[in-house]
Amino acid sequence: MEKIKAWIQLLSVPGIGNAKAIKLAKTLGEPVEFVNSSKEDLLQIDFLSQTEINDIRNISDPHNWNKICKLIDKFGIKFISILDDNYPTSLKNIFDPPPFLFYRGTIQKDDFRRAIAMVGTRKASNYGKLTAKKIGEKLVQAGFTIISGLAYGIDTISHFSAVKNGGRTLAVMGTGVDKIYPPRNRELAGRILENGALISEFLPGSEAEKWNFPTRNRIISGLSLGSVIIEGTKKSGALLTAKFALDQNRDVFALPGDINRDQAEGPNYLIKLGAKIITSAQDILEEYEIQLEKQSPKFPDLNEKEEKIYQIILNHKPEIHFDKLIVKTGYSVGKLSTLLLSLELKNMIKKTSGNKVMPLY
Repeated sequence: MEKIKAWIQLLSVPGIGNAKAIKLAKTLGEPVEFVNSSKEDLLQIDFLSQTEINDIRNISDPHNWNKICKLIDKFGIKFISILDDNYPTSLKNIFDPPPFLFYRGTIQKDDFRRAIAMVGTRKASNYGKLTAKKIGEKLVQAGFTIISGLAYGIDTISHFSAVKNGGRTLAVMGTGVDKIYPPRNRELAGRILENGALISEFLPGSEAEKWNFPTRNRIISGLSLGSVIIEGTKKSGALLTAKFALDQNRDVFALPGDINRDQAEGPNYLIKLGAKIITSAQDILEEYEIQLEKQSPKFPDLNEKEEKIYQIILNHKPEIHFDKLIVKTGYSVGKLSTLLLSLELKNMIKKTSGNKVMPLY
């Protein structure tokens, strides 16, 4: 908590913005080491005024600090600063990176080795919704982490396509990570937490202010190899994400659309500016020279008795003894042996040492 408090205190000093706070931390270490301290190190920093030095040496607790602490405890909120090893490297290299991030759920380094942003309008057409769903599914199959903003429309579909297909997804929020916005996406947020994270640079308890959302878009693009713009007008948040992506030297992919629809205005404009045209996930995969692995073989049809045995084997992972299966099923030795052989031929199970069997799915 002291580490978090020190960062918040440092950024509350007049004249200390993100860039100066990060530069100072990279020089002196975590703010907890020098905030409210009489150490002489601050006097050696040539980019600080005497007033700023005095303020850093004497800062009161952050506004609503007790409330922030309670929210962190209540929601299990985690914190990483730009000095931490698990702070995303891709984000460190953008213009104006956030000095710290709050998050719920899990963040893995592998998330950012193959991450793609999928964003678009809140008022998506059926064409946009269907395409976002298909693209998201294929990207997840290829091992991509889907990054979006938890908004209505394309964002929601992008996150859902990831969780539905067992993929990783990260939602970058314009509120504190304790505040699910829009409220209708609470269930989706819960699904995201099972295999991903809710992320925000805003303090716990922060409400949905309209100026927060354009700011957070630089994080969505900054965490990603590229941004996929599904639909949106030229003034939409999706187009702002594309602009950030271009400024960050990231790829921009755009889905072409009907020139008579407002939702297609933004992507079509980006295509004229040189964005990569996509009509399927394959266009994105080819850009990164990724081939989809062959799909797993179809799950074999099982009869009632085979299904019964297989479910028992699944419930006793990693393996179960033959004798225990006899007790659980009530079948004779001969009948059980015949059924196990059938399951083995269907590549559903395999025999292991000690007269045991284990599932293969």
